[in-house]
Amino acid sequence: MARRRYGDETWRLAVAGDAAGLHRVADLLLGESEEESYDGHRARAFAHAVEGRTAAALEQLNEGWTEDWPFPSAYAADIARVRFLGGDYTEALEALHLSVRGADRVDPAVSALAAAAVRGDRRLVRPALRVAFAGGTPRQRLATAGRVLAARVRATRGSGG
Repeated sequence: MARRRYGDETWRLAVAGDAAGLHRVADLLLGESEEESYDGHRARAFAHAVEGRTAAALEQLNEGWTEDWPFPSAYAADIARVRFLGGDYTEALEALHLSVRGADRVDPAVSALAAAAVRGDRRLVRPALRVAFAGGTPRQRLATAGRVLAARVRATRGSGG
């Protein structure tokens, strides 16, 4: 339930760089039932990543992971998000590839991370395309690849090259 209530908001706060807000969300979630603990650890992990503490962020994610939740693909997507927030776009794409590989459907927010990584480092277009074609419906794969290529074009124009 917490994922539905806070999941997207947690990522929005992370992308906005609001570490203090993420720590508040983590405190709220970690104060709730044991069932909700992963989302609290996830919020705290994003806060650490925003603060430039990637190792602490990954440790925080690991603390919250149980046999039941999240599923390995969701956990890999969160590792990709932490790596992305820490500026390690190559590692983010590697984790993202693990997250989407072979999936019948892919969450659009997860696939959007591939294009965002290319906006961060335009040289990563090939690994991002590998992510794009690793999972999802045929339409999702093409849409993600299109977003990745568009991000590459925008990044090239923005750099003057």
